[in-house]
Amino acid sequence: MQSDRMTARVRRIGERVLAGGTVTFEEAAELFERSDYDVHELFHVANRLRLNRFGNRIHLCGIVNAKSGGCPEDCSFCSQSSRQATDIAKYSVIAPDEMVQAAGKARAYGAFALGVVTAGRGHAAASADFRRLVEGIRAITQDGSIEGHASLGIMGGEELRQLKAAGLTTFNHNLETGRSYFPKVCTTHTYDERVATIKAARAAGIRVCSGGVFGMGEEPKHRAELAFALKELDVDEVPLNFLIAVDGIRLQQVSPLAPLEILRVIALFRWILPTKNIFICAGRQHLGELHPMIFFAGASGVMVGDFLTTKNRSVSDDLKMFHDLGLDVGESLLASERHAATAML
Repeated sequence: MQSDRMTARVRRIGERVLAGGTVTFEEAAELFERSDYDVHELFHVANRLRLNRFGNRIHLCGIVNAKSGGCPEDCSFCSQSSRQATDIAKYSVIAPDEMVQAAGKARAYGAFALGVVTAGRGHAAASADFRRLVEGIRAITQDGSIEGHASLGIMGGEELRQLKAAGLTTFNHNLETGRSYFPKVCTTHTYDERVATIKAARAAGIRVCSGGVFGMGEEPKHRAELAFALKELDVDEVPLNFLIAVDGIRLQQVSPLAPLEILRVIALFRWILPTKNIFICAGRQHLGELHPMIFFAGASGVMVGDFLTTKNRSVSDDLKMFHDLGLDVGESLLASERHAATAML
């Protein structure tokens, strides 16, 4: 049967990946598109890859919506765009002490990093908002109990250097989708501007967190494009989001991806990016009863606490799930890498 032949082909590719080989772009596009194979073959390999790199340790992060609404960009998935008719809270950059409070809350959840997120195209180094953000990152990180991460839009080298000097360890800037589909998602800035921000962060000595949103009407090949773009850029961490079609966004009528399709995306990203921290963020609720399967599909972490303008699962439910699965809430990736490097000296 054709499905048996395809399953055998998937198994052969998986054996190659486990042996240290790679998936080609053409193979990845095919695996994203076709469904006539046993998807558990993907999970078997993805879980082994996760265990090889991370063991049973998972990584948790939290975020704070440090500036809400009023974004001039037209990203079709985003409830904070001023071009979309959403009903969300709108406020300017919060005070540093509010960021510190959010960091303490995230740390109490078991998170090892707090992402400071602002809606908008970006921030100029001379602006009052940027100075407040730098002060907030410095305040968050001063006692060393939690890492300061940020997602602040399109940034240049000077802004990134100042953030690093304040203690920022990781900068998030998602590519969102494959290059060829990006114009369907956003028209007010380009894919290349996003790539340039990622490269600027790397040049400033900051780790890069970059991923995307799935279920926006993209084709399977666009998912492969995104995964291989992230591989080429050698980003450090990969957040995977699944569209939450809130009222008022242009994609509000789009149905969520089916749970098995979400798990397939996670597993194939693990196949393509076997050593990266792949963590699951917005849209986790679409998984329903299959939610614990994200780890067996290769995820190595999750975002805990609420998202920017939507609710997440309760922290208590997450912590119970981790316990029931025998997962360890480990130290931050950056700290574990430092310890590994020290042990080798």
